[in-house]
Amino acid sequence: MKIKLLIIFLILFIHLYSVSSQDQVLGEVEISSTKFLIDASNIDTKINYLIDNTLSKPKLVITSLSGDAKDIDDIAKVSKDKTSIAFNDFTKDEVSLGSKISINGGIIHLFFGIIVVLSFGLKSKNNNNSHSSFNWLIVLVFGMVLFSNITSSLDLLKVSIQIDFKAPSTYKFDSLELSLGSGSSNIIGLVSNTLKVDACSNLKDHQVKMNQLSISSRLEVCSSKDISITSLQLASSNAQVNLNSTSNINLHFFNGYSGSIKVKSNQLNIDSGCNIKTVGTSSEGSCGTGGSNIVINSGSTTTISNVQITCPVESTWRPTTSSSESPISPLILTQQPKTDYLYDETNLTFMAQSLFSSTSLTDGPQGVSNSFTINLAPNAPNSNWLVGKTSTPSLKAFNQYEFSLSLKLGQALNKYNVISNMTLFFYNPNHITDPNASNQYFKYSPRDPIFSQLFTGDFSSSTDFKKISLIFTPTVDIGVSVMAVQVNRTTKNGSTATTVFIALETPTLLKKDSELVTIQKPPLELDPQDTSTCPYKDTDLVHWHDPSIWPNNLVPLPSSNIVLPEGKRALISPCSISQTDVYQKISIPKNSELVFTDSNITIHIHDILVLGKFTMGTKSCRYNSYINIIFHGSKTTEDTISQHYGSKGIAVEKGGFISIHGKQYHYTWTKLSATVWSDSVNWEVGQQVLITTSIFKDEVDNQNEVLTIAAIQGKTIQFTTPVKFYHYGGQEYQSEVALLSRRIVLNGDGDGSADNDSFGGHVLVVGEGQFAGIQLKKCGQTNLKARYPLHFHLAGIVKNSFISDCSVTNSYYRCYTIHGTSNLTLSNNVAFDARGHCYYLEDGVEVDNNLLFNLAAYVHPIGSPAQGRDQKGQNFKQSDELTQPADSAAGGFYITNASGGWAIYSFPNLPSPIGQFIDSPIIPQQYPIKEFKSNTAHSSGYFNPHTASIYVGGYLYYNRGDGLLYYSSGRYSRPTYINCSAVPGNEVSISISHWGERVEVNRYESHDTVRSASVFGEAWLNNAIINGRSGNIVAQGFDDEYTRQGFQFYDTNVKTILSNIVFRNYIHFPYAADPEEDNCVFIGMTHSDEFKPQFMSVIKNITIQGTATSQYIGHRIIDTGSSRHFNFLDSDGSVFSTPTKRTPKIIGSHESFWNFDNSCNFNSDWRVYVCDKDQYEISYIAPIIPGYIDTGLASAEVHVGNISLFGSGISDRRTMAVTKNPGITGIGKFGWYLYLPAGSPTYMKIWVGQVAFGQHIFFAMPYPSGTTFSVSCDFKGTKLYKNYTLGASAIDVRDSDGSKYYFDETHLFIKIVNFALDGSSDEYFERSGAKVYDTIKYYFIHITATNTITPPTKPINGFFTNLPDVLPSSTL
Repeated sequence: MKIKLLIIFLILFIHLYSVSSQDQVLGEVEISSTKFLIDASNIDTKINYLIDNTLSKPKLVITSLSGDAKDIDDIAKVSKDKTSIAFNDFTKDEVSLGSKISINGGIIHLFFGIIVVLSFGLKSKNNNNSHSSFNWLIVLVFGMVLFSNITSSLDLLKVSIQIDFKAPSTYKFDSLELSLGSGSSNIIGLVSNTLKVDACSNLKDHQVKMNQLSISSRLEVCSSKDISITSLQLASSNAQVNLNSTSNINLHFFNGYSGSIKVKSNQLNIDSGCNIKTVGTSSEGSCGTGGSNIVINSGSTTTISNVQITCPVESTWRPTTSSSESPISPLILTQQPKTDYLYDETNLTFMAQSLFSSTSLTDGPQGVSNSFTINLAPNAPNSNWLVGKTSTPSLKAFNQYEFSLSLKLGQALNKYNVISNMTLFFYNPNHITDPNASNQYFKYSPRDPIFSQLFTGDFSSSTDFKKISLIFTPTVDIGVSVMAVQVNRTTKNGSTATTVFIALETPTLLKKDSELVTIQKPPLELDPQDTSTCPYKDTDLVHWHDPSIWPNNLVPLPSSNIVLPEGKRALISPCSISQTDVYQKISIPKNSELVFTDSNITIHIHDILVLGKFTMGTKSCRYNSYINIIFHGSKTTEDTISQHYGSKGIAVEKGGFISIHGKQYHYTWTKLSATVWSDSVNWEVGQQVLITTSIFKDEVDNQNEVLTIAAIQGKTIQFTTPVKFYHYGGQEYQSEVALLSRRIVLNGDGDGSADNDSFGGHVLVVGEGQFAGIQLKKCGQTNLKARYPLHFHLAGIVKNSFISDCSVTNSYYRCYTIHGTSNLTLSNNVAFDARGHCYYLEDGVEVDNNLLFNLAAYVHPIGSPAQGRDQKGQNFKQSDELTQPADSAAGGFYITNASGGWAIYSFPNLPSPIGQFIDSPIIPQQYPIKEFKSNTAHSSGYFNPHTASIYVGGYLYYNRGDGLLYYSSGRYSRPTYINCSAVPGNEVSISISHWGERVEVNRYESHDTVRSASVFGEAWLNNAIINGRSGNIVAQGFDDEYTRQGFQFYDTNVKTILSNIVFRNYIHFPYAADPEEDNCVFIGMTHSDEFKPQFMSVIKNITIQGTATSQYIGHRIIDTGSSRHFNFLDSDGSVFSTPTKRTPKIIGSHESFWNFDNSCNFNSDWRVYVCDKDQYEISYIAPIIPGYIDTGLASAEVHVGNISLFGSGISDRRTMAVTKNPGITGIGKFGWYLYLPAGSPTYMKIWVGQVAFGQHIFFAMPYPSGTTFSVSCDFKGTKLYKNYTLGASAIDVRDSDGSKYYFDETHLFIKIVNFALDGSSDEYFERSGAKVYDTIKYYFIHITATNTITPPTKPINGFFTNLPDVLPSSTL
């Protein structure tokens, strides 16, 4: 029985659920007549009039909000002539399709239920009568419930609907009448001759709101609730308005009202300018002389606003223009007030070495500001620490500071809460537990803190806060540090918890660009101005607000898609438009122009399409007004502006022109000096200024500051709030100071939601464009290509375009983009806080573009920054989250064919163009940079050890297989020169990293860099200052985080010349893991055995200052070929010879093989040999024994023998290990004896890589007596093939031209020379009189050995074994 009941109730539930409906779209009704009536007087109705420009004619969308309506036919009936629709209960009149479905469903359910119950009854016929009766009772109830749905009508009191009245913005009704009951109406953008809204006849409450309404003839509204009408536009001079409400009426006009007014209301509020007489509750009069008429009856308050015609339509009328004068500045304070840096529980953490928790630090006593409570657990240790979570303000050595706190005990003084003293510490952040991590265990390094001082005071009060002050003077500069206060008690806590209340604060102190390089500055003169040329003064302009220029004599509403009249130059004034409503779209036809007046104005807009002209100032008439264009729109990939141009922004079509010129400020950015600004500026009170960071890792610890000007006089600026961080302005370099504010602002965050979706506004120019003196704020659309703040897009060779003195701030995607565009100039621009490459040349075909005096700061990679510890870098693939994979290595300037960020200047290698120009035949990476001059960079290059502020490397290419972009951040070279003239860098990992084949850097400064440069191919660094430590206290860093070296010589196949360079301030670091990690001037690259340095590195005219001689070279002794072969040449002895006798010096590694004559001395500090060069050159050969000493056999060190000097009076062993990896570097014109314990080979070849013209190596190797030889040489296989002849003696071979060999029954002797050389200038790289000889490929000497004596000495596996190791004669 229970199962039967369960089945029946389940059927009832399904049926009842099926007949209920809420928020269900009932249907749509298309409106084809311009005269229409809606009668919804008998039903609760919510009406929304909406602009939908996807429609060609209006329609109604009816949605059920509550009640039993299942279909539109249940409640709505359209008249036969389709001029009206009525809403009522129409289920009684006829069976609709929906009702038939409902009835049939009910019959089916009833029939099914009867069958089920009858079956139950039949099955129970043998049961007692009570069961049978119960079954039939269920049938009766079930049928009544189901059948009730068939026979009952709608309950209109429970029905509520929503009518979405959708129409295109260009549609105009002749008449529209709404007869309404309860509910509300919100009508926006309606255009009609007449509109009647009757919400009174049915005595129901219905609230009416209208906005952007255009009425030509008559407006009637009656409601018992409030009536609110804003931006009403009467399109004729004799329109009638009749408003009736028992509540409030608010009437606001779009551009004034002219006509009579008659009002009956308890209170009337009306703008001045009308002649109104009021008697009691009745008011009557007129505004102007027009023939329109207003009649209002209100039971409460009536407000009529904007009745004055503020925008005359006379062609000569212009609004008042703005002045170029700056706001008056207050006087600069002569004495700066004390600045407090406050701490509380939000920026402090409690630490101890036991018994701590998340509640150890809680809120302080109520009413005590900047206070907190220390909660000490039972048996807590007698010391705890309060540690700052943020970097402490920088403190200068030998200046006085005050640290103060106020303290009160939570319990009366007892033996467990006696505070004996406190100690103030400033720690290296790497030496203590991270205060921002979850671990509260205080762990610190055995190394001393940066500074500490103990202090005492009265810590005994439990009734009042007692202030304790400590005046302290640091003995060292404290740059980046963490403050910690140790609280010491006389004993550990007792068995109960205790508390201490503290109020804590730490007051801070009241308190030429470069030496070598001349940083060029923009011209001081401002653009000449001629107000007679201002476009808003032209006489052929028509006013936007003049109805006569628009279709139907109606000024278009913001909700419409507005197309400027053909052939018209329309002038927008502040009163022309709504400055609060959002305009959907403005299109400017080819022969039309939109001109703005020079007056303060704000326009909210979705889209602007320019086919003609958009003018907001010119170069000779810069606008002084505060003009804001605020973009609106949620994230979308649809093209709402026009095809291919995206959404939420301005697009200028081919042939179109845009000109936006705001007030010119000079300089747009400058540099900070020690005490004052370095340049006078015309900045203004209230503007925002950026001071860039002076630290290295700005993504890790952002110390860029945006401040507001409170007062300004010449070069001196005072801000509204104190500068929080230390910003350096010394002789070496200076933090930049940039003006972010402009009077014309394009704001991409009109909806206030751009941050959530990273979807701001954008400006795209395919035609010509001039932008000057504007700010673009929160623009760009992350990872949407071509949606950048300011973007020239496929514009070709532009002739009249530029971007000057603009700023881009808080950008979601790039800053300034040049794409498929040439001959464009970007000058004096500022960019701050941007994602992805900032100044961006997109596809690799952009040429002849000039980027001058621009600043980029705080640039962020998109996604995970490119890392990788080796030269290979990291690989990235295009995806929705990274549409341009090179953005993983985003930089300030991205230049595909030629303060902050992965690198500042990024020159990736493109084998072919990408994007729109993928099939273009050019090779971008082969295009030279015409000039790279006066550029500075800092605070970058720390994501990867091979990154630099100027990075020439990486590889970006298009994969035709999957159609995606790929990027590798690592070592890829390019064949062209980059002349990096005048490039001072500071606070970067490496100033210049160049993976190219040639690079020349002239007039160059590098300060506070981990390494000054990493250059490859033929590289020349000339006329430079390389400074390991400046006066910037926050750039000195922490020695265990990174150390600094002047220059690192590479380990193979490059040519490097350093000339006319001053190295400074490389201070020994006692904790360095090895000499290469110490702060040294010169180091090598010693990690590899596979790669071994040839003669590659020369220095000339080098000066070292402020550096102990022990720090000149940091050579790491390690069992690798690159360590053993470390070498370079001091070509004029400027560093490594005595001041009284400057002679060229050869520096060779720690191996005695480099101790070639009596001039050599081993320096124990440098761990290298220093020798007179005299007649000698460094040479390189590579003996190759296939399968034994050969390339690719071993990456690690596998010793197979040794090479030793012989002859020239050498009788002792001066040797160096030989490994399976081929290559030996040493001194030419000496004997080199190769011994392999495994034996000498029957065949070997010697690659003569670097034996300069006029040089030789006297090579010897042991063989068994009776061995005969075949010796020959070749160059590139067949050229210069030569068979060597047998000489008369070893001396004969030594004195020969190099075409002889000799075997003395113990040693084979060969004089190795390179017959392919003739001493011409193409055999070496020379700059500043210093030479590095080429490494010659493909020149080999072949040696075949055969033993024919009887019995023969048979080789084993190609080797003659068991040979004695005997050094050839010292007399040779």
